[in-house]
Amino acid sequence: MPAKKKQPTFEEQLASLQNIVKDLQQGELSLDESIKQFSDGMEIAKNLKQQLNQAEATLAKLVDENGELQPAEDAGDDLSNNGVQNQGYQSQFTSKDQETDDNPF
Repeated sequence: MPAKKKQPTFEEQLASLQNIVKDLQQGELSLDESIKQFSDGMEIAKNLKQQLNQAEATLAKLVDENGELQPAEDAGDDLSNNGVQNQGYQSQFTSKDQETDDNPF
């Protein structure tokens, strides 16, 4: 049974993409080789984007005190002031039923 091919790391793929871009910019490749390099570069770029999207989704979650993953922002949280209490200003995006009586806006 053949050994499973090792998936290159994000950094290795990025270095390969940078080399492809450099080679294409130098303009010394044949048309056929340029097309192959471009195609390979697009495939690498697609894989890198997918990995970045997965990393972003992972970072969007926080671990609570019980070790369970929780969304970084609960619905309705107003993090526009970086956690500072809202000082009487009402977001234009909140609904009327979310407003309080002591809020003048």
